[in-house]
Amino acid sequence: MTTFVDASLIAADSALRTLFAPHRAGRPTPTVSPEQQAESATLSDSERKLAGALMRVNHVGEICAQALYTSQA
Repeated sequence: MTTFVDASLIAADSALRTLFAPHRAGRPTPTVSPEQQAESATLSDSERKLAGALMRVNHVGEICAQALYTSQA
């Protein structure tokens, strides 16, 4: 049975480990050829705005999923 103090210490430990954990890559950085780089640089302003908006939505979804997984653990 977990007491309030135990639960508080577990939450504080999790927060501190999240905030001060060393950065590490989960997978190798993909290499991009100069041809692929040139192709990606040809976005119009509206395409760039759309891509930015989609990335923000995706990031929010990832954060929400992580919170859900944490709460279910």
